[in-house]
Amino acid sequence: MTKTKLLLVDDEKPLLMNVKEILELEGFEVVTGGNGNEGLQQYEKEKPELIICDIMMPDMDGYGFIQRLRERGYTNVPFIFLTAKSDYDDIRTGMTIGADDYLIKPVKGKQLVEAIRTRLQRKREINKHLEKDLIQIENGFKLITDQEFFASVYDIINYLHHLKSKYNEMSGEAVEQYLGYMEKSTDRLIKLMNKVKNWQDQKQQLQEGLSNGGSTKVLQILNKTAKEAALSYNRQQDLICNLTDEAELALSSELLETLLKELLDNAFKFSEKGNPVVVGTMKDKTEYIIMVADCGKSTNAESLNSIKPFERKAGVDKNDSGVGLGLAITNLIAKSIKAQITYTNNSPAGILVTVKIPLVNNPTAFDKDLVDRLKNTPFAI
Repeated sequence: MTKTKLLLVDDEKPLLMNVKEILELEGFEVVTGGNGNEGLQQYEKEKPELIICDIMMPDMDGYGFIQRLRERGYTNVPFIFLTAKSDYDDIRTGMTIGADDYLIKPVKGKQLVEAIRTRLQRKREINKHLEKDLIQIENGFKLITDQEFFASVYDIINYLHHLKSKYNEMSGEAVEQYLGYMEKSTDRLIKLMNKVKNWQDQKQQLQEGLSNGGSTKVLQILNKTAKEAALSYNRQQDLICNLTDEAELALSSELLETLLKELLDNAFKFSEKGNPVVVGTMKDKTEYIIMVADCGKSTNAESLNSIKPFERKAGVDKNDSGVGLGLAITNLIAKSIKAQITYTNNSPAGILVTVKIPLVNNPTAFDKDLVDRLKNTPFAI
């Protein structure tokens, strides 16, 4: 059975080895570092499932370590501060830059192990929910594509059988008509195969992005993805980009590109050629905002806000299974990076999609268990 790998970072060698021994006796695999720089190197090399870290260390302290870690997009790894600093302001500083727990030295081995197991369990629960969403998307996509595949194949077989049995009795015009039907069904099959290939690529990107983390500068990917989407619909003249605010976001480039592809594909899909599709960015102190607007008339915000994966809605092409799939993918990505997506009606027509992504240095809300514990300690307010 594979052991859970932990990273322990502390400059006090005797304490480091003592805690390492305790955790190994509890069945964990433990890698160590003597300061923040070594901790960062060890994390990127070993990819542990949880980090326990001192604050006061030479070269790079614990605050610097967690900030560098979060800036590089590793936001999902649980992080526990283990330190002698017990002032409320110190704890608040640690929590606002992304720590999950804060234990005061001297700490009992049992208390440390309980904290580790609690954080690992919460991480597994979050990952389980994301994996469940991904499985639902996969199953729904398979169901829809199976239906489309067999429908197209049966159409071709039926048209071919009819042509074969009635060919001598049919006019040239009727033959051409049936050949046209077969050609349309064949085109549907080709599009379906492309859709399956695209989904396999997207699924791999989702799995890699959800597990590996990372950090990504936005504007280059946004500009590239917008131009590729416009080109795929032969609507380069309709694309308007207002990309002014750069930011490095705590998500992988794969997740960001997949998210943008889905939003832009819908914008072009729901609007007619000759009408603009506008992409813009904004940034405030806590969030990075991406906006995609179209002037289409085929759907509305109410329909998009309420649609479920692969559900047929009024205003959505009944032959298009990609709408529900795209929305399911964007919602999954948003959930994984704690982003918010809203759909509003554009004026006089169309949809405005707003994506609000938390910046790395955005203070996070205190964990409820930690707040309760702080209230019962002498240094709490």
